[in-house]
Amino acid sequence: MFWIVVLANTLCHGPFGKKDIQSSLMDNHPISIDFLLYDGVNILEVAGPAQVFTTANEVSGPRYKLSFLSGDGAPITTTCGLVLQVNGPVLTKPSSHDLLVPGGRGVDAALASRQIGHAIEQWHAQTANERLIAVCSGALLVAACGLLDGRVATTHWCRQSQAKAQFPAVAWEEDSLFCIDGRYCSSAGVSAGIDLALELVRRDCGGATALAVARHLVMHVKRDGGQSQFSDLLVAQLANDTALEGLVTTLLQNPRANWTLEQMAEHAGLTPRTLSRRFQKEMSTTPHKFLERLRIKIASDVLSSGGSTGKAIEVSGFTDFQNMQRAFKRQLGTTVGTYRQRFGVAE
Repeated sequence: MFWIVVLANTLCHGPFGKKDIQSSLMDNHPISIDFLLYDGVNILEVAGPAQVFTTANEVSGPRYKLSFLSGDGAPITTTCGLVLQVNGPVLTKPSSHDLLVPGGRGVDAALASRQIGHAIEQWHAQTANERLIAVCSGALLVAACGLLDGRVATTHWCRQSQAKAQFPAVAWEEDSLFCIDGRYCSSAGVSAGIDLALELVRRDCGGATALAVARHLVMHVKRDGGQSQFSDLLVAQLANDTALEGLVTTLLQNPRANWTLEQMAEHAGLTPRTLSRRFQKEMSTTPHKFLERLRIKIASDVLSSGGSTGKAIEVSGFTDFQNMQRAFKRQLGTTVGTYRQRFGVAE
């Protein structure tokens, strides 16, 4: 089971280009996005975001126009061996298109060859407000051009050490699913590119369209940009500790119970001290923080789908409004009211 946490959509920085993008949509001019491909790209980092934008077109009219390009216009081979035909080479004339740079095992070869870096630099020199979207390790290709210096960005967790060593001028966020700093967007590993694409749809087209896309693709409408790449619930599924697995399953099924550390330890058949130590080892958090984030996930689900604050308190297990408010401020840096206003489904 692939658990997806719905937390507040707190990004590294505020929205970019909202006025220009909305004007484009009102004028019935779709937003053009060029995907810059190269040998060794991860297919999911291409197909995932592309499907999000395509589904936005299907549910809400022609909002996006996608093109798939390579440095020289030749077909490329993905990491899984699938060969992709492209629409042509990267444009060398001034462009009003956003550029999306996916990652993959081919990043290191692309860094060495500089063909992709040169294409990114050419695109950047010819644009002013268009977005540069880096998915996963694609952020390293953008960083190599110096375009992320002094900016907040993220990349796949296994590339963090390399990113910090090679590009120290970038403010790398280790625990962010995605970051948006001005017109520069980046996401963490692989599937996080889908979350970033959905956030761009929300900014471009509104919450109702993003919700429709998410429902069509059977995914949650929002994962927090600041959420850890190893979210508590995702790591819970990967834990090798059977005692923790049983406890976590019970917490997921019954978050409304008044759980104490002693009760959780008893359920797991461990002492409180051992439970805390093993939780920290397996999931880098404490039992109570895990439970609090689980309750926030449930409450934010209710709020973002139009449910009342009372309903959110009832189903999540928070004892009262103040208890939930403190948790939102502590974990998400926002209030319940602000969350509702910002992430409700109404346009």
